[in-house]
Amino acid sequence: MYNIKAAAKILDMPKVTIRSWETRYNAITPARTETGHRLYSDQNLEDLKWLKIQVQENGVKISEAVKQLHASKRMPAEKKELPEHFGNEAYEKQIQELFLAAAEMDTERFNYLLDMNFSMFHYRTVFFSIIVPLMVQIGKEWENGTLTVAHEHMISHIVEQRFTQFFRVFPTSPDLPKVMALCPSGEQHYLGLMLFTLFLRENAFPVMFIGADTPIDGLPEAALQQDVQIVCMAISDPELRPLAEKYIDQLTEANPHMRFLVGGQGVTEALDAGSTLFLGPMYESWQERLNDFKEKLPLSRA
Repeated sequence: MYNIKAAAKILDMPKVTIRSWETRYNAITPARTETGHRLYSDQNLEDLKWLKIQVQENGVKISEAVKQLHASKRMPAEKKELPEHFGNEAYEKQIQELFLAAAEMDTERFNYLLDMNFSMFHYRTVFFSIIVPLMVQIGKEWENGTLTVAHEHMISHIVEQRFTQFFRVFPTSPDLPKVMALCPSGEQHYLGLMLFTLFLRENAFPVMFIGADTPIDGLPEAALQQDVQIVCMAISDPELRPLAEKYIDQLTEANPHMRFLVGGQGVTEALDAGSTLFLGPMYESWQERLNDFKEKLPLSRA
């Protein structure tokens, strides 16, 4: 919770504007201390930031922006959940704006648009509902020859930087086992792996993100040296499944207590056996899966 001085500093807004939007337009309802001083929650700040962008960047009147904000909060529960899913059409405008900037290789505008989206929406919404379908579209256009590999590499690099920034935001717990996240040799698609790494960091797991096309040579030794207890792998091609199983065998040989979480479109059949569990594609299922993993395989670092 933040007092109005801290809120004004974080939002770069005058305190009088915050009070006006609250009292005159009923934009937000902060909590109050016993002495009557305002206390603003993270959600209050997110709402005020969104309103600020609508007014200053998009030229919307504050009264209309507040109406839009309140309307979005009155949406049925099932509609509120939509932003957490892949490819939500509600964000088509944001996706297409980013795509046009990517197609023109305008990195300055692309980063500006990303900044805008992160200020307007929850970071998880940006990653799942805007960035994921954007990268899918870029991949399709690259396959069709509309975009070059240079376009794809440029945008992938920017997106990876954004993930890395968020990886550092979440504190990790020394009581949780260390995790290594990687794609086996030959696997270049790692967006899903970054999403799952972000999820683990949200849950305070210390994660070493290795990334795409990781060779097995030296990997078991590195995992032992870093005291890695869990390895996450992602494969998009079913033909890479035998290779993933080879990685599991060699890592298990080095550390019989190693546990594995494997996901991606290349896993057409579940791997729920022994020390390995299959991960589905949706964020909503990951927490349940992680809880199952903890119950079936106690995560002890002893």
